[in-house]
Amino acid sequence: MQPPIEVRKRRTRQHVIADQSVNHVVRYVIDEGHSAVRLIADYGYDLMLMTFDATGYAEPGVIFVQLKAAESLTRSGEHFAYDVDVKDYNLWRREPFPVILVLFDASRRAAYWVHVQGYFADHSSRRPARGAKTIRVLANPRQLVGRRAVAKWRRLKGGIADGLM
Repeated sequence: MQPPIEVRKRRTRQHVIADQSVNHVVRYVIDEGHSAVRLIADYGYDLMLMTFDATGYAEPGVIFVQLKAAESLTRSGEHFAYDVDVKDYNLWRREPFPVILVLFDASRRAAYWVHVQGYFADHSSRRPARGAKTIRVLANPRQLVGRRAVAKWRRLKGGIADGLM
């Protein structure tokens, strides 16, 4: 007779792919010479990136990253779709520094990014309807997370930081 199975904490596939998404982004951040801090309490951001110039000096400002991981991403036409909580939208649109939404597809081991403030500022039709709980964000499959993406995020932040000085 086997002893009864104890109920314990269990690491699920969702936990694994969430960690894979963090690893995927942080690897490119480090390769570009920058650093990432993983935020434990999730209030709309998972990572905070600090950037450094070519000589290693810290640059002002930060980049916020929100990660969304799935076994495979939902398609909407040619884009990847994710429904964002309006509470996050309301926070992100008021953030002075760049907010990057990253959609990680575990089956492809690929991630796609959207500069949130730019995405919503470009088209007023993308703003949530009155009383809506979520708002759909579409990620272009050509916007892959990689070293070039991290360099672009840094330029976005640099333009904002320069404007605040």
